[in-house]
Amino acid sequence: MFEVEMLPAREGDCLWIRYGSPTAPHQILIDTGRAATYKALRDRLIKLPPKQRTFELFVITHVDRDHIEGAMALLEDKNLPIKFNQIWFNGYDHLVSARDQNKKLKVEEFGAVQGERVTSALLKKQKHAWNRWWKRKPVVLQGDGLPRPTLPGGMKLTVLSPDRQKLVALIPDWEKECRAAGMVPGAKARADETLHGIEVFGPPNVEKLATTPFKADTTRPNGTCIVLLAEYKMKRALLGADSHADRLIASLKKLQEGKQRIPIDLFKVSHHGSDRNVSKELIELIDCPLYLFSTNGSYSHHPAAAAIARILKFAGTDVTIAFNYHSEFTDKWDEPALKTTYHYRTVYPDKKSNGTLTVPLAK
Repeated sequence: MFEVEMLPAREGDCLWIRYGSPTAPHQILIDTGRAATYKALRDRLIKLPPKQRTFELFVITHVDRDHIEGAMALLEDKNLPIKFNQIWFNGYDHLVSARDQNKKLKVEEFGAVQGERVTSALLKKQKHAWNRWWKRKPVVLQGDGLPRPTLPGGMKLTVLSPDRQKLVALIPDWEKECRAAGMVPGAKARADETLHGIEVFGPPNVEKLATTPFKADTTRPNGTCIVLLAEYKMKRALLGADSHADRLIASLKKLQEGKQRIPIDLFKVSHHGSDRNVSKELIELIDCPLYLFSTNGSYSHHPAAAAIARILKFAGTDVTIAFNYHSEFTDKWDEPALKTTYHYRTVYPDKKSNGTLTVPLAK
C-alpha cells in the first residue's frame, strides 16, 4: 500500500503517509497544522495498535504557524506513546550553518537563546532523531545534486527544497518574526496577498483566471520549506508544503531526463493552492493526474481560483482535484458544466469527516 491522508489542519497541513504492508505499515508524518488541530491528531495517534506506534520520519517543513504549531504540543506531550526514528526540522542555527558552511554546528547550543519551544522539545526528547540522516546539519540541497535518502521499507525520498540561499535569507527576519513560542507568524507574511477570482455569482471563469499574471511568492519562511518527492512501488507523490515555485521548478527540471513532462502520480499543491505558488510553468512541467488541496479556506481564502484554473487549463485532461474540506472556495468546483468542459473530477470528504481525506496511490 501507499496512501496519503490529509488530516483536519484547518488552513494548514498535516499529512499522514503509510506504505508497505496494510497490517504493519511504515509511516511518515509531515507537519501538524495549528495548535488547535493537535487534539484530532492525538486522538488518532493514541488509538494506534502498539506495533504501529513508530514513525520512520516526522518532517516539520518550515516555521509558519499553520504547519508547526501542533508540533509544539506533540513534542511536549509526555504521555504520547509514539516514537519517531527521524525528525527533520531546520532551526535557527541550521540557517546560520547554511550561511557559514565551514562552521561546526553545535546542537547543544540550541534552545535557550532563540527561545524556541520546538527546538527545546527536540533537544529534551528527540535529539538523537533530529536531522539524523543529515548528521544534525541542515536539511538542504547540496551543490547541484538532489539528496535522495531511502527510508526503511523502501520509501525513496528526493529532497527538492530548500537551498542554502533561501535558508540564509530568513536569518535577518528570524528574531523579528519569532514570538515567545518561536513561530514565524503568518499574518504579516500574507497580508499583501491578492485574492484573485473569488466570484460571488456564477461558476469561475477558468479561461480568464488561468491567464492571470503570476506574481511569485517571495515570503522568506516559505522559501525554507522542506519539499519531498516520495517514491514507492513505482508511484510518486510530490509533497509541496508552501514551496516557492522557482525553487520547485529548478529542482524538478533535474529530474526531466529528456521527458517533456515529469511523471508524478500525486501533487499535494504548494501553499494550499495560493495563486502565488502555482504557476503555468510549474503545472506544464509535470504530468500529474491528481492534485490535493489541504485547507479549509479560512484566513487566506485558499485555494485561489486562479491556481485551480491554471491546473485545469495547463495540466491536461482527465485530472482529479481532491479537497480535504468543503468550503465556499472548494465547493464551487463541483460544477457539472465546468467538469464537462475541462474534463476533470472532484473528490471531497464525507461531510461528517470534513477535514480528513485519504488518497490511495497503491493497494
